[in-house]
Amino acid sequence: MALSLLPALLSGCASLNRHHEALLVLGDLSAGREDSRLKRRTEPPRREGIEYARQGRDYRADVYHPPEPRRGSLILVHGFTEQGRRDPRLVALARTLGRVGFTVMVPELDGLRDYSISTREVAAIVDAIHHATRAGSEAPTRTAVAAVSFAVGPALIAAMDEEVAPAVSFVVAVGGYYDMTDLLRYITTGEDRGSAGQQAPPPQREARWAVLLSQLHWLEDAQDRTLLETIARRRLADPQAPVADEVGRLGASGRALLELVTNEDPRRVEALIDRLPAALARELEALDPSRQALDRLQARLVLIHGPQDPMIPISHSRRLRDALPQGQARLFETEALQHVAVSTDWRDGWGLWRALVHVLALSEENGEGG
Repeated sequence: MALSLLPALLSGCASLNRHHEALLVLGDLSAGREDSRLKRRTEPPRREGIEYARQGRDYRADVYHPPEPRRGSLILVHGFTEQGRRDPRLVALARTLGRVGFTVMVPELDGLRDYSISTREVAAIVDAIHHATRAGSEAPTRTAVAAVSFAVGPALIAAMDEEVAPAVSFVVAVGGYYDMTDLLRYITTGEDRGSAGQQAPPPQREARWAVLLSQLHWLEDAQDRTLLETIARRRLADPQAPVADEVGRLGASGRALLELVTNEDPRRVEALIDRLPAALARELEALDPSRQALDRLQARLVLIHGPQDPMIPISHSRRLRDALPQGQARLFETEALQHVAVSTDWRDGWGLWRALVHVLALSEENGEGG
């Protein structure tokens, strides 16, 4: 009788440890660079800068080696940041995950550093998955993937690539998007058509200019690229800054992109997208999860989103969850997130704590731990 109870007791102990560990992670995320219980109880991971190549493409990455590697590999994909893999917030997150046993790989993604996101980033994430699951091992291993904000689309599409899909155990998507057209509509006009009647918060004013910067590289005219970058950066610094001179010198393609970004009529969005240069329109479609065959995704999906996100409405994560087979994706709605920034108020952290418990459980369930 006593022996028959042992598995249940051990399972209960593992669950309690997981819940406690998730609480320590939440406290460390809230603390930032300040002291925390997790920092006092654990050693930081060792960071190693690496270089690797695949099919003629060269990459750099940081790998955070935990003192006790017990949760397997996790590829952490950064969002828009000029500091790339060395963004202090990203470094802090990688160190937190390393302290609880993940071996964290943070690839440098040039397009997310210079705001020129494209399907190039999808290929780079596929290559990172390939490296993490095949380098230095006789047999392929598995890895988890985590991404934030505008990096969620490329990361999710990469995880569906037929070459690496079986190697991805689960994907964590924080504040990500699902439908590119509806995202552009919300950012530019404030209308969220996926909200099922619920009112989304007003969009963050900087978002439209971030979108403009992210697509400049698709314009063939160098003068248009320069003028639009000047407009975007000037308006980021001052929403009322004069730009009439630059607008008047734009060519047809530059005007089409600027008109989409500055449009405030929700009904015009599709027509304005149709007027974009063909290469740009193709890229937007290729980076749109709602236009992908989602049945190619073999990984479990963990969605974490703040209900008051002013950059990407929570409706995108809700729709992505509903687009997958029941049980494949779980959504954790948490007041602890204002887009991707973590609240320091512990009273906001219930949803995020539950998400962390789930992520730790998946790392054990999928054999990430050892």
